[in-house]
Amino acid sequence: MTSELSILIATGKRAYAEKDFRRAETILREAMEGGANYPDIHHTLGLIYHYWGKLEKAVQEFEKSLSLNPLYTEALISLSITLSEMGQYEGARDAYEKAAASLTRPGIVATGNEPAAKIANLHAELGALYLAFGKTEEAIAEYRKALLVAPGFPDLRIRLAAALREAGRLEEGLEELDMAIASRPGLVPVLAQRGVILYLLGRKEEAREAWEKALYRDPLNKLIQLYLNALERES
Repeated sequence: MTSELSILIATGKRAYAEKDFRRAETILREAMEGGANYPDIHHTLGLIYHYWGKLEKAVQEFEKSLSLNPLYTEALISLSITLSEMGQYEGARDAYEKAAASLTRPGIVATGNEPAAKIANLHAELGALYLAFGKTEEAIAEYRKALLVAPGFPDLRIRLAAALREAGRLEEGLEELDMAIASRPGLVPVLAQRGVILYLLGRKEEAREAWEKALYRDPLNKLIQLYLNALERES
């Protein structure tokens, strides 16, 4: 991947995080035209289309993501929720079961010019690439290397927890998120990821509590709203 393409992807994801969905879609599409055909990009586009109510396009993107990485848990959950909203309950149930079954198989996160931050960023970027290609163990190793030199950055623990989740190591992922909460209580991304792991463990009331706390802090967060809506339908 060229440095220009990496910058384009990072810019697109930053636009998505800032809820500038039009700009995010344009930039991520441009990155894909440049050769960035990665699962996480398709998943992000799917979330954008879901937010706009374009559910069929969202499903297409989630399925493209899963064609590249069939064990991408978040894409499976997003697909399940979207199909459920479309009334396609059998497909929704199948996607959820695949997400649960996958658990039985064996960007910039630091700021500043100090050497530790630069080294942490390099390991984090490499970890993100490994995770995009489904190489979870390699991603975990890179995120742990990043935390060795920059242990105070909660974003690194969030990414490590996501990689551990994809590897089926859910309890370890929870431990990392608990450490992030201890250092920075109330971070929405931490609470959101914690809810996902608890949900996949079957601890749905605890997942609801985590997502409700996250939604209280970020009432316009569409993805967390979707997770809570899915819990309501199940109950």
